[in-house]
Amino acid sequence: MGIIGVLLVAMMCGLCAWVLYKSHEEARHYAVETSQNITLIAQRDIVRNIEILSLSLDALANRYQNPMFATLTHNQQHSYLFGSTLAAKHVVVMAVLDPTGKVSVSSLPGAPANTYGDRPYFTIQRDQPDTGLYISRPIVAKFAKDMQVIVLSKRLSKSDGSFAGVVVMALDLAYFRELFSGVALGENGVMSLYSSDGVVYMRLPYSQSLIGRDISSSASFAQIRPLMQQDSGSFSARALSDGVQRLYAFRRIPDTQLVVFVGRAETDIYKHWIDNLYTIVAMMFLFAPVCMVLFWILRKELKKRVEAEEKLRQLARVDGLTSLLNRRALDDMLRDLWNRNRRSNGIFSILFIDVDYFKFYNDTYGHQKGDDVLVSVARAISAQLPRSSDIAARYGGEEFIAVLPETDRDGAALVGEKIRSAIEALGIPHSKSQSGHVTASIGAATYEHGAHDSIEAVLSAADGALYAAKGKGRNNVQSSGALADLD
Repeated sequence: MGIIGVLLVAMMCGLCAWVLYKSHEEARHYAVETSQNITLIAQRDIVRNIEILSLSLDALANRYQNPMFATLTHNQQHSYLFGSTLAAKHVVVMAVLDPTGKVSVSSLPGAPANTYGDRPYFTIQRDQPDTGLYISRPIVAKFAKDMQVIVLSKRLSKSDGSFAGVVVMALDLAYFRELFSGVALGENGVMSLYSSDGVVYMRLPYSQSLIGRDISSSASFAQIRPLMQQDSGSFSARALSDGVQRLYAFRRIPDTQLVVFVGRAETDIYKHWIDNLYTIVAMMFLFAPVCMVLFWILRKELKKRVEAEEKLRQLARVDGLTSLLNRRALDDMLRDLWNRNRRSNGIFSILFIDVDYFKFYNDTYGHQKGDDVLVSVARAISAQLPRSSDIAARYGGEEFIAVLPETDRDGAALVGEKIRSAIEALGIPHSKSQSGHVTASIGAATYEHGAHDSIEAVLSAADGALYAAKGKGRNNVQSSGALADLD
């Protein structure tokens, strides 16, 4: 097939590899972008609902500390404090805890007045006045049934800023479960909510045993912990729970320790890409032999075309009758010869050859016979130019030119005489010629650096010598330098 064919196949393989790489990157980019959009939607929903819940806690605190509260009956107090939140979905209970952690009032009628002074959502508000809204870890609360909740708390302060207790709210984790359940992430996709210190708040597919688990000590979480310092990002990791390799996107929930994750299995992300990979590889196995055959055919056809073009170029340079160089090719060759010898101070000679009384020959014997004479003369000229550097050309009509590189005046005269003798020796009958047969007159000129300033000047000198030869009775050789000597 040749090195070009190998390179062509290699280029095709490289192109396919590049296309596959780009499509792989595009699939990854699209998956990350889609997952980030999902985390953004979840973040905005969670932020909006946390703001609403935080405002509800503020309202509870303001109403509880309002002097009017103490003037109300028990039922009025309950309605005043909790009337606007009783119907709130996923809010399990709201309550006010006194400075010792004991329940002062609760949205659940008949709830026991338990003490929660040792719980983090109480102690943090007591010990850190600037905490603001606190969101606890998932806990199991015992109401009518066991329920997984998180507790939101805010500090109550007296007029002098001292601690007066906390307002709390228990939020059913089913809220996050319902929020995540409407998202389609593929067969092995997951969506989860973690705290930045590695506690699981929610995960879909749902597993109750995972909620509240602390994975901060795992190697996988240790690897992604630095990334979670950013507001959002993406990474690849293998899940601890099921061992599936996934591409994750995450986004932090502002003003909280929560981070929402969306993970899509890489097998799902690259499913179409893998299908395309198999298709392209199969096509390459089929394409390579076809490409080789087509390349072989193309190479063969190109070789024929090159050969045909070369023949055309040769034909364009050759006179169709005599097979010598034509006028156009002669002009190109003379121009190159002039430039070369002008730079190197070389020497060359030109012979101007003219068949004597050729017009009379055509008139007497016909143009076909005249063409035969020109062919014979051309052969005779070529036979006397044995050097490969010597060039013979048809100048026009019955005129020929012989170019003799590196030939001085004497050498040119000698070659001219050989050509004249060879033409005369053909013995072609010519009744209108003085000698009775075809002859030729020849003018020779040799390039002289001081006398000739162009190739046309050398040609003109040879032409002048030709006319001198005709003036001396034709069938002879004259040199332009010899004429100058005689002058």
